[in-house]
Amino acid sequence: MSFYEELVTQTQMNYQRYYGLCCPHCGGEAFPWVRGYGNFLQGKKYDEQYEKISHYVLEHKEKKILFLEFGVGRMTPMFIQEPFWNLTLSFPRARYIAVNDKYNFLPKQLEDKGMVIVDDIAKVLRDAKETMENGEKRL
Repeated sequence: MSFYEELVTQTQMNYQRYYGLCCPHCGGEAFPWVRGYGNFLQGKKYDEQYEKISHYVLEHKEKKILFLEFGVGRMTPMFIQEPFWNLTLSFPRARYIAVNDKYNFLPKQLEDKGMVIVDDIAKVLRDAKETMENGEKRL
């Protein structure tokens, strides 16, 4: 075990011991879902899906693409938000919509190509479904 892995393991154990973290459903050990704890999205399945979506997006970059972001917080924008923002800016017909009940943040560069809806995600989706079912067309 490397020094880094040992440090992460020890830090995790101390954190859990201090705060008494456990799953409220099964009583099992709870831990942060972050890089370094060995439980973050990584590995063969992740790589396959990343390759698949990357190929699809690049193949359709000249077409209309809508990047939808649901409920992403501001803690780590570099993993979800910034890649979406960069793709939206890079592709001529791409647009971006973020739906979040707390954060109303849109970079100035995206003001003409994106929007933020600050509301409950379930409500926004219900409203969208109802609009589509009624044949309404709102822009």
